[in-house]
Amino acid sequence: MLTALRKGVNSWVLRGLLILIIASFVLWGVQSAHLAGPSTVASVDSVHVTQGEFMRAFEAERFVRTKDPSERYTTAQAVADGVDKLTLERLVMGAALDNAADDLGVRASDKRVYDAIHGAAQFHGPSGTFDRAIYREGLRQRNMTEAMYESEMRRLMERADLLGTLRSGVIVPEAVVQALYSYSSEVRWAHYVGIPVAAMTTIPEPSDQDIKTYYESHKQDYAQPEFRAFRFLVLNQADLASRTQVSEEQLKAEYEQRKSSLSTPEKRDLKQITVASEDAAKKLKQRLDAGEDFGDVARSAGMSAAETSLPATEKAALSYLGDDAANTAFSLSEGDVSEPVSSKLGWVIFKVDAVTPGREVSFDEARPQLMKDIVDNRVTAALDELSEKARTQIATGATIEALAKSLDLPLRTVKAMSRDGMDDQGVTVTGLPPTRAFVDSLFAKTEGEFIDLEDDGENGYFVTQIDKIVPAQVRPLDQIKEQVRSDWIRDARDQAARSVAEKMVEKVRGGTSLSDAATETGAIVASTPVVSRSDVGKLGGAFSRDLLVAMFDAGKGGVVFGPSARGDGYFVVQVAEVKSVPIDQNSDEYQQIRSSLGETLKLDIFAQYQTYLFDKYSVSRNQQLVDQVVSQMP
Repeated sequence: MLTALRKGVNSWVLRGLLILIIASFVLWGVQSAHLAGPSTVASVDSVHVTQGEFMRAFEAERFVRTKDPSERYTTAQAVADGVDKLTLERLVMGAALDNAADDLGVRASDKRVYDAIHGAAQFHGPSGTFDRAIYREGLRQRNMTEAMYESEMRRLMERADLLGTLRSGVIVPEAVVQALYSYSSEVRWAHYVGIPVAAMTTIPEPSDQDIKTYYESHKQDYAQPEFRAFRFLVLNQADLASRTQVSEEQLKAEYEQRKSSLSTPEKRDLKQITVASEDAAKKLKQRLDAGEDFGDVARSAGMSAAETSLPATEKAALSYLGDDAANTAFSLSEGDVSEPVSSKLGWVIFKVDAVTPGREVSFDEARPQLMKDIVDNRVTAALDELSEKARTQIATGATIEALAKSLDLPLRTVKAMSRDGMDDQGVTVTGLPPTRAFVDSLFAKTEGEFIDLEDDGENGYFVTQIDKIVPAQVRPLDQIKEQVRSDWIRDARDQAARSVAEKMVEKVRGGTSLSDAATETGAIVASTPVVSRSDVGKLGGAFSRDLLVAMFDAGKGGVVFGPSARGDGYFVVQVAEVKSVPIDQNSDEYQQIRSSLGETLKLDIFAQYQTYLFDKYSVSRNQQLVDQVVSQMP
């Protein structure tokens, strides 16, 4: 039951509800549209979801799901995982919440919006506080006005308030928590007898008719998959990199050219005072020259300590002030105070509290990075050149043999391969491109189909030529008779072991002791350790999951049987003792159950609220436009 509670959050609809607010705050810059039009992918009464909103939300969800930055999470993978559906439903739910918030009069105050914007890290300057110039520049890059962004922030807060009210009203019944705790913490131990399949040695040899009958009833087990014989070329970064040589002279030349960018730059602990006019700056400088404390003078100019301090600052980090200001700050000696200097934000006075000298990286230290960068650059250029040459050759009707010779690439041959990458002897085919795109393309082609240069979706290209297709078929009995015979004997022994177990259970339930029933078959009785449902690992993985469930469903003295975890026999199990553990409301287990149950109840309420909103408001989705948008995304 606890597993079911934890699995509840994996529902894509409920997951969408949970991430709705989080994702919305992360995706700053999303503009809401309230006018229907040809770019509307969904509508909930008066609130409309635009094509642009969907694209940005889809890309954000795809970014979140990208576990390895070196492996691109493609649109095709995202669609296969249902990301397009999740994204659309999340946006539709957001629009429904906007309608509900308007109807209920939920309103975020101007102060809350102001505090949220000023507290957003992306709008902070080097001092760690809100910088209006950075804020305006960020909005400009996203073609947004301050009013548009603040309106969107207000909407997101109102959605959060509405859902927060639902969450706050959830009460977890303690009686249910206690019942779940008792269920999960109950302990028991049992006696058991093992009946291995290997002990069933009296099974007679199957007759030819037995083998034929077995084959006819299990034909699907002897189906041979479709095999394809093909030749292929690979143009990818890994192959080209292995063929790229870099001399010592080239490495040294690269080092000299990039020495400054590879080295650690000088950093300074600075203080700054920024004012609007030169006259005001000169008056402040006079006070500093007279011995007043820099911090006191900065405060008198309206600057907080956080705005004044610029710790561990690199010269490049002052680019927002302009070159003159940055050069001035880094021309001073430790302890010096600068003359007022003009900047992009006004007139600035700097003080240098500390200087951390830069460090020049040696050639040996830089060698690995230099080697990688040179090889990467050459490989990229070579791949572009080869791919363009290949397209030209293919356009003229070149064969795959001529193409391989022209590109100086090995032409590789595979005599037979199934879709799962195995040859006709059951051995894995090696040396293939690492992406799934290669196999998918290979098995979508017809025999002798026109060759083409195809993108592997990761780091290169491939060209394939299908030479032969062997259709899927059931292998004839005369080719696999020995295998069928072996399978018949295996299943007969398994059935014999199962029959022994069933008869033993029947005898014990009829009053025979487990020990006496075991003696009749020459088996030995053993005992399990004391275990709970959560620590059945103590059984050493011998019992199958079905047997464990049956063991915990049986009462004291109950007898059950089931297969071993390895499928090599059966166990007959008799429960010897069942004990309940006293309820400990302060234990981690109890609190975990309580928390899981609370989250499950909240999810259930969210789901019911979603149903209520979708029934109350007119909801429409333009699935055709969504499919069109997704199909055009890279």
